[in-house]
Amino acid sequence: MSSNARTYGPGGSYHYFAGCDASRSYVTGCFAEDRTPDMRGVEEMFLPLDDPSIDRHWSKAELEALRAKELEEAKQKVFDGLDHWVKFFANSKKYNFVGYVKRPAGWPGTEPLRPLCDVAKQQRTTRKIPGQEG
Repeated sequence: MSSNARTYGPGGSYHYFAGCDASRSYVTGCFAEDRTPDMRGVEEMFLPLDDPSIDRHWSKAELEALRAKELEEAKQKVFDGLDHWVKFFANSKKYNFVGYVKRPAGWPGTEPLRPLCDVAKQQRTTRKIPGQEG
């Protein structure tokens, strides 16, 4: 938290973050749309798009195993992305810890699943054909 009204107040460059837990936006980059701590589905932005012309290079079993591996890697990227910001704010002399945000019982299951924002969707790419990575 910062008391810098010019930055976090109305019209400020970071006004999106004032008064809310915007964890999701730190990973997706969608500051206006993703002002929520609900991280469900964010891993999708790190998953490759399915493309039958490329995916045909794997057997059904290989593709299933590859997708499972990609999902685990995507979840790790989400964790690492948010963890970076948690550590940044925790170690900054500029921002003061003021407390925790309380959530209602059952949260986030009581909220609808958020779709991936356009900025995050645009980061997705197709898989690379084996031997043609890089």
